[in-house]
Amino acid sequence: MRYCKLTKFLGIETSTSVCSVALACDARVVVEYTLELGSHHSERLQPMVEMVLREAGLSVGDLDGVAVAAGPGSFTGLRIGMGLAKGLCRGADLVFVRVSTLAAMAFGTGVEGVPVCPMLDARRGDVYAGVYDLVAGDPISKMPDRADAVSNWVTRLPRPVTVVGDGVQAYRDVIVDALGRDAYFANATLGRPTAGAVALLGQARCERGEVDDAETAEPFYLRRTQAERVREARLSGDG
Repeated sequence: MRYCKLTKFLGIETSTSVCSVALACDARVVVEYTLELGSHHSERLQPMVEMVLREAGLSVGDLDGVAVAAGPGSFTGLRIGMGLAKGLCRGADLVFVRVSTLAAMAFGTGVEGVPVCPMLDARRGDVYAGVYDLVAGDPISKMPDRADAVSNWVTRLPRPVTVVGDGVQAYRDVIVDALGRDAYFANATLGRPTAGAVALLGQARCERGEVDDAETAEPFYLRRTQAERVREARLSGDG
């Protein structure tokens, strides 16, 4: 049985240890699978895509486009998700759209009227974060996504602000010390990046003509990989 006849967007989210795949049709999520995979995205992502399409009664060729969470997040997870999304789009000539993981998190809170700051733990006292206003459900960026020390982020945040994400859980004391009662803590489950949010935001971007090139688009890493840092240190030592 087919769930829809019109716009069909597949969403892929591999930014964190939780991997999800969803199908959105006409601005509604109709199928979504989510698994806690740790570091096993490469083994389960393709089967999850096949499960979603099978439940919807669709093939890849029936899709209109693929939206993928492009980061920030796990470098390995982002490469796996982007690679599969690009392959699907090139193979079936589908629209390809990147979605900020942080925008998807802000969207997931459903909070309007107060700025939302999604935070992902980037380790070593750093977070990936941004600030968004939700306007009619659409996350509008007010401060660009970036990686920085959480101690720097909290000094720049608007007040009041809704905060959400595993970065908030990791550095809650720092946030409370800096913002006090001006920090509103959203339900942690609402702020997790999901493939459903990615699919819906990707579909909306497509309708506005904001599409990406599957041949050249790259993830939003926001900071250098460990391999790049090691290589730079080695080169500096050689000099």
